[in-house]
Amino acid sequence: MKRRTLRQHWRKIRLPMKLILVFMPLIILPALAGIYMVTSSYTSTSKEMASGYSSDLLNLMMQKIDDRLRNYEQLSKQLITDSQVHQLIREKPASNFNKMEIENELNNKINVWWLGDEQNKYIRSIKISTPFGIYSYGKSDLNNYGISNPDYINKIRAGSGSATWFVPETFTDGQQEFDSFRIGRVIRDTKLNDLGVLTVVVDTEAIHSIISNNNFQEDALLRLLTKDGETILDNGVQFTEANRMSAFSEHSFHNGWRLSAELSLQAMYAPIYKVSQLSFIIVLICILLGLAVIQLMATDLVIPIQKLNANMKQGIKGVKPGNLKRVKGAIEIVEMNDTFISVMFEIEQLIKQAVRQEAKKKETEIRVLQNQLSPHFLYNTLNSVRWMAIIQKQDNIKEMVDSLNQLLTYSFRGTGAPVPLSEELAILNSYVNIQKVRFQHFRFQITIEPQVEQALILKFLLQPLIENALIHGLSTLDRAGEVTIKGQLSGTSLLLTVTDNGTGLSEERIAHLNRVMKRQEEPKDHFGLYSIHERIQLHYGSRYGIFISGAPGQGLSILLSLPYQTADEQEGTADAQSDDRR
Repeated sequence: MKRRTLRQHWRKIRLPMKLILVFMPLIILPALAGIYMVTSSYTSTSKEMASGYSSDLLNLMMQKIDDRLRNYEQLSKQLITDSQVHQLIREKPASNFNKMEIENELNNKINVWWLGDEQNKYIRSIKISTPFGIYSYGKSDLNNYGISNPDYINKIRAGSGSATWFVPETFTDGQQEFDSFRIGRVIRDTKLNDLGVLTVVVDTEAIHSIISNNNFQEDALLRLLTKDGETILDNGVQFTEANRMSAFSEHSFHNGWRLSAELSLQAMYAPIYKVSQLSFIIVLICILLGLAVIQLMATDLVIPIQKLNANMKQGIKGVKPGNLKRVKGAIEIVEMNDTFISVMFEIEQLIKQAVRQEAKKKETEIRVLQNQLSPHFLYNTLNSVRWMAIIQKQDNIKEMVDSLNQLLTYSFRGTGAPVPLSEELAILNSYVNIQKVRFQHFRFQITIEPQVEQALILKFLLQPLIENALIHGLSTLDRAGEVTIKGQLSGTSLLLTVTDNGTGLSEERIAHLNRVMKRQEEPKDHFGLYSIHERIQLHYGSRYGIFISGAPGQGLSILLSLPYQTADEQEGTADAQSDDRR
């Protein structure tokens, strides 16, 4: 009876309190034992063991760093001994364009070696300086990494073709600063003629990543030193001199640099033998206490959770909520199970409601399809009107019918997939021809860069903007109106601008519309513009969309930002995805 009462009281306790009761003994007792052992006196034997272990780790780390340094030297050696590289840099470029061609060929050549090794990702740039100019690969620096400095060149030439390493310096590309090594070599052909100087710029992260990713304790100070003992870089660990152990190990690399390690005196000693028996007793007590409490937790948590998991699996398989089992245990688990059953009841009702709505939707779609005019009927009717206009020599009617026919054909064709920009612009001309019957005094102009004509955009993306300019911008104008479309390439983005010289909008309205596009405010009007913006972001992502500018009485300018894509690029992406699926 007492046992049953105790279990009932235990089940009424909230889970956070249970966790405290379970884990406090398991945490506090080992912690006290650990504190007692760490603060105890230490011996020279533990120091020697830690030093020997750390020395072995340092040897492994030194080997990794030395291998990485040699690999970068091997890459530079491949570059300076390659006959094709010699041939490319030997002659003076005939023009800047010719220099760019040579640089592209060098980049293609370097790519073969670049992509062959994972560690090459730390190479920021490769520079080849010749009497005729500098050829670059990778990211640039505002001062070309100082490769034109006479002292720098003299040190490299003193190496007689061997790799010359320079300690890290801080460079900048105009946006951020970074520290990098430089490897310099003289480039000579087979006849030992001096062709130029090669510089490989390596980010300090190439070495720092090895130093930081080590198996030492956290307060081990690792330093890369020059021949003279000056620090090149370290892992950033700092501690006082009173808590520092002298460098227990130093290893030299093939280029003369050294790797040293220093450890904290307080963090390197093993458990003390004097308290080992006491620690064993404490650990044993913690284990026994933990086992007892875990048994209680299993009764109150694990078993109910298993039953809850079984209920969830049955619910997923479609078992009706009324057939799911109730559980006994911790209050939180019971509430969770009851909530799950309630959710399953709600889902069951929602499914029934969705089935009814879907049936109504399909019924409505069938009625709409039954009432739709056949596109062929529309084409045949327009063809009849067109021939009547030709017979009666009404050329303006014929042209309007032709434009409408093209619009209908374009609208019914395809599934809404992106189309070339040139097709969209051709349809816009047809649309404008129709609108000129209503708005007679306006000019329509298209200025598109040739390279963007085959860019893919969504169908009928520009037509609503032209319609908006005619109806809201030019309809009340007392002067000749003008609508202009401009298209240009900016990096990897396609920028399309629709501009009119109409009545424009106030600065407050324009600011409101731009905030709506950024979802900072809810749209109150101009839902067509917001729909286009949302359509772009749904298809291409949130970094693209619409930006509006203009002034009262000076017209409106709407900028569309889209990714630059062509049909060939889409096919390449689709092929790559197909290969991945295989």
